[in-house]
Amino acid sequence: MADVLELKGSGPMRLFTPNLRLKTIYDLPLSWLKERHVRAILTDLDNTLVPWRDYRVADELAGWFRDLHDNGFRTVILTNARPSPTIQKMSEELETQLVVGARKPVQRFFRRALERVNASPAEACVIGDQVFTDVLGGNLIGCYTVLVERIGHREFFGTRLMRVLERRVLRSVNRFRVEPEPGHGGSEGSE
Repeated sequence: MADVLELKGSGPMRLFTPNLRLKTIYDLPLSWLKERHVRAILTDLDNTLVPWRDYRVADELAGWFRDLHDNGFRTVILTNARPSPTIQKMSEELETQLVVGARKPVQRFFRRALERVNASPAEACVIGDQVFTDVLGGNLIGCYTVLVERIGHREFFGTRLMRVLERRVLRSVNRFRVEPEPGHGGSEGSE
């Protein structure tokens, strides 16, 4: 497992500061979620679960969702992507709820996703690869947030432009690193 970087922002930067930064979704420690009484996972789609616009389900991804469900977590994919039969099919294969056509960080879409998994913001974690959509939206509504590195390099033109500003914000956010308590850092306690 990759190192878990736990962060805690202050002031206005807290809105852009994820609770955790991870390399991939597969590095998410389920124990971290359980310690915080998280029951639901709202996850981005493009460049978080799969490369941009590549909606094939890999065995590893199916196994990750199965593991979440087996551990009692409810899941929903919350994506800005437009509705399509391939995304719907992917959602069915992963046995997860789906909210498409979201305009993250607009809060009503996060609320709609929370309704689908019957969870309050305090019981949910938002996972994504973008600060200005996933992390900001999750923090605004009061969810835990996890920022993962993007899977691929292909992405929407507007997203590529936002990455320039995102890099600046992430340099500032890295100052908010929280040193793990003994027995709670790195890969210890991950499932």
